[in-house]
Amino acid sequence: MVYTYGVRWRTLADGRPMAVDVSDDDLMRMYCDGDAEAFDALFDRHYRSVYNFARMMLGSIDGSDEVLQEAFLAVAQSAEQYEGRGRFCGWLMRIVRNRCLSRLAAQRVRQQMMAGSDLEIVEPASRGPGPAEQVEVDEQVQVMREAIGRLPQRQREAIVLYAFEQMSYAEIAQVLQMPTGTVKTLIHRARAGLAEMHLEQSEGDQT
Repeated sequence: MVYTYGVRWRTLADGRPMAVDVSDDDLMRMYCDGDAEAFDALFDRHYRSVYNFARMMLGSIDGSDEVLQEAFLAVAQSAEQYEGRGRFCGWLMRIVRNRCLSRLAAQRVRQQMMAGSDLEIVEPASRGPGPAEQVEVDEQVQVMREAIGRLPQRQREAIVLYAFEQMSYAEIAQVLQMPTGTVKTLIHRARAGLAEMHLEQSEGDQT
């Protein structure tokens, strides 16, 4: 039995392969039982979502690749404590969010320490595109990403999980650790903000 992109392939008696879906919880249990390929299947299934969420959270700050690696390392280290119940994606995204918030806090501290000094803050040069960055997005999605990046942090988190990751209100509430009603309010305000930005952009194009 082998795994490819989160799918289990079973060989039938006549030699034909048959794909069998495996849940995230099943893959976590299999990994805890010593199946390294199960972890690879989890990575293949979720790395794009992790990378894109981290990129949205961090904005212009380099580090999405590092967050991707740190998040899955944390998954591996905490696998035995994972309780399952079909909530792997929310659990994973909460890990990603916490890693991003730590980086943003460190960046703010760094800027405060450098403020008022004669030293210039020089951001490190790009290390070039990593594997996850090869995922191409069309022009409309890129424009939307830039607009979302201008939203307040909590609105940005909620709308990214809702619009890009197709998570439910309940799942988003789990990731952001807030009531479902608050999630709905954040998404409503994010949509209103994006609509206003779109209107401003349209009026600017006409002038």
